[in-house]
Amino acid sequence: MKAAVVYTYGSKIEVVDLELGGVGPNDIRVKIKASGLCHSDVSVQTGSLPFPLPMVLGHEGAGIVTEVGSNVSLTKVGDHVVLSALIHCGNCDNCIKGRPNLCLWGLNTIFGGKNPDGSLRLKDAQGKEVYQFASIGTLAEELICHEKHAVPIPKDVSFEAACLTGCGVLTGMSAVFNRAKVEAGRSVVVIGCGGVGLNVIQSAAAANAGSIIAVDLHQEKLDLAVQFGATAVVNSSKIKDLPATIMEMTGGLGADYVFEVVGVPELVRQGWDSLKIDGTLVVIGVHPSNSESSLPAGQFSTSEKTLMSCLYGTSRPTKDIPLAIHMYQQGKIKLDELITHRFALEDINDAVAKMNSGKDGRGIVVFK
Repeated sequence: MKAAVVYTYGSKIEVVDLELGGVGPNDIRVKIKASGLCHSDVSVQTGSLPFPLPMVLGHEGAGIVTEVGSNVSLTKVGDHVVLSALIHCGNCDNCIKGRPNLCLWGLNTIFGGKNPDGSLRLKDAQGKEVYQFASIGTLAEELICHEKHAVPIPKDVSFEAACLTGCGVLTGMSAVFNRAKVEAGRSVVVIGCGGVGLNVIQSAAAANAGSIIAVDLHQEKLDLAVQFGATAVVNSSKIKDLPATIMEMTGGLGADYVFEVVGVPELVRQGWDSLKIDGTLVVIGVHPSNSESSLPAGQFSTSEKTLMSCLYGTSRPTKDIPLAIHMYQQGKIKLDELITHRFALEDINDAVAKMNSGKDGRGIVVFK
């Protein structure tokens, strides 16, 4: 089977033939039908996220279960599933208190790029073992993963729409509902209107935010943001001072909530400076692992601003992926409209170039 693999940081992604190993007792085999392309995948390619190589990219996929291990109970052959980029044990302190995104067993698994049993399920033509991004690697025709990655979905939902709920939709939506807990009538600023940012915007609209200001360098994305519920837009390529602009747009008070969804350290400070005296900054963007952001320490005692980190949107995948699908079926959130480009696996580097141009919402790879 073919998959998109990074062998060396900074090199192009290679589409190569890989050999899948056997299905373990707790594993499932999935035929991938659609997979989103995310900035996190490119961060692995560039080395900003120093995951082990070689690695199959992709952590946002949907497909059909074709084989299950002897101990599998959560899915069966023929099920349509979305693959979650996170898994959780269900038994640790973080899982029990309702924070499965912080399950250390799950995080250690996905950051290692291996199956939870510590082994790898892929080899290339030279016999070299290959890691899977988030222990799934959805930019592949097939994959083997632990059953806990798979969330069953209704069979009448398209794979193209469903795959987006595995990361982009889930992260943006959960950041609004679970992490920030945006209150109705409050003001929201979203810095970055790509695949995740658009979902922050439409979720803030679903939460009945009073105003939603979308910020981006590209007018194409700002036009999309309006379709997803933004009430005002700021083209940051045409202004000199983002916090001053936000202050002016909010009557000199600042925003109740600012979401940084780009992963640029300087934007953390700009988001902070755009807040009300008791506002909340939620940092969703994936920043380079060795980067730092600075904040004015004097404001820690002269304001009550809140800085929130946000891992996978503070989501509960087994609950929130079905919730996203249900909201989509009820017409409460958009999924199809998020997809601005479709690619074949062989065109993966073109897809990366398109994403890096900053002009698309979400590009997806579609499999036959």
